Amino acid sequence: MSLDLPTATARIARELSDSEFAIADALAKSTALLHSAALASRDVAGAPDLESQRALMRLQRIVGGLIDVRGEANRAHGQLRKIAIETGAGEEPTCPDDGFTSAEHVTTIVA
Repeated sequence: MSLDLPTATARIARELSDSEFAIADALAKSTALLHSAALASRDVAGAPDLESQRALMRLQRIVGGLIDVRGEANRAHGQLRKIAIETGAGEEPTCPDDGFTSAEHVTTIVA
């Protein structure tokens, strides 16, 4: 299936926003996990120090990787914005079928 410029622009904008939110959410949740694991490592008696340290280091790599991914997403966003400008797609596209994504709007149309 081939996409026209307005539809492609709207789809990419929506999916880019969803992706950026998912990355930010994963980063926040992973950071919270690292925080909880660090507190547990400090406060829970009997946890083996070496294994706790290894787990913390792995969690830190996850957080660092997500920070890198967030930077890549930002760079991709900038490149896609440049493409949108070059193709005349504009800065804030609207989705042609956006009005049919909520049940409330469908009810209004039917009524």
